[in-house]
Amino acid sequence: MIIKFESVKHTLGNNHFYYNFQTNSSITGVFGPSGAGKTTLFNLLSGVDTPLKGKIKLDSEILVDISQNHVIQGKNRDIGYVFQENHLFPHLSVKKNLLYSKPYIKNKTQYISFDDVVSLLDIAPLLKKKPRQLSGGERQRVAIGRTLLSQPRLLLLDEPFSNVDCSKRKQIISYLLRINNHFQIPMVIISHHLEDILKLTRKIVIIENGQSTAADDIFNIIKNGEKPELIRSKKYQNTFEVAFNSCSKTENTYSVLFDKNTEIKISNHSKLLNENIDIGTRIQLSLRPIDIALSLEEHEGTSIQNQLKGIVKQIIQNYEGVFCIVDCGFELFVEISQGIINNLYLHEGQKIYCQIKANDFDVVHVFDRIEKDEKQYNLTDKHRKDIAVALKY
Repeated sequence: MIIKFESVKHTLGNNHFYYNFQTNSSITGVFGPSGAGKTTLFNLLSGVDTPLKGKIKLDSEILVDISQNHVIQGKNRDIGYVFQENHLFPHLSVKKNLLYSKPYIKNKTQYISFDDVVSLLDIAPLLKKKPRQLSGGERQRVAIGRTLLSQPRLLLLDEPFSNVDCSKRKQIISYLLRINNHFQIPMVIISHHLEDILKLTRKIVIIENGQSTAADDIFNIIKNGEKPELIRSKKYQNTFEVAFNSCSKTENTYSVLFDKNTEIKISNHSKLLNENIDIGTRIQLSLRPIDIALSLEEHEGTSIQNQLKGIVKQIIQNYEGVFCIVDCGFELFVEISQGIINNLYLHEGQKIYCQIKANDFDVVHVFDRIEKDEKQYNLTDKHRKDIAVALKY
């Protein structure tokens, strides 16, 4: 899905906003500090607010064109909006909250069923409870489920991790990936936690001081030197997809393949994995730049399970530190030091080995088989025009 803001201007009190970007990813992250204008962007896209100037397009459909006095009302945009505060009705059960949009869509074709949502989000045990009886993560899942049942063609999530404990963020990330793959619904996700966004997608829009200042694959942004503050080691995450291959009980590891020639060993400590997973099952991994060591040659007799051969593509030095990008068949962002550059005579085009312990890979999500078969929901433009959205909860 293509989302395009063309010279969109908006004002709230003394605050001025300007958005000019395009994104076409199935998941797009919107990143920036608190108060930068991320939620205002969502309000303009969903129809909660109307800009003073500019044009907003969703695929081939023009949602807003102020120059032509053309504005499609929010309720007719087929966009689901999960607010930061959830906005669950406290006096209704979880089941009744989920079904709240049913009267608004009873005469429309429904592509997402109640049973599918309950199963996919694991909320069957919660159906009789009231929102006050739920944890932050449970309330978030219910809010997402309610919005899905309004049959949206696009899902907006405003700070889905803000009311969730750090230990539960990984769970929400896995649920979002499951939804995106199962229902084939594009998502735009606001967060000021870059590490969470990058476990979902590398396509980001950066909002600063009320303006969109960059929109691209984060590797391209980094390579171009546009936003050096993005590559702090505590914020950045390497994320990539592999396929399950085998299990080694003697080594307590799983073998996964990036492609037919690149094998990676990961720890068997993740609760998302087990030895009964089908060969070929897709797995999303993340890896911190600081957890990658570099070597000029492959070493024998080492406890480090992964030694991936690659080529140094770029060396980056700025006030945040020293980093390099290594192409191992997939690009890895590595945190290094000036001493490493001197000791290894590191330069662009150099052959290098990335040494990574099996324990350092984090399993973000394991994709279900159903997410790749004919049960996927591929909504055409015609279908989407037939789907109504209840945005006002």
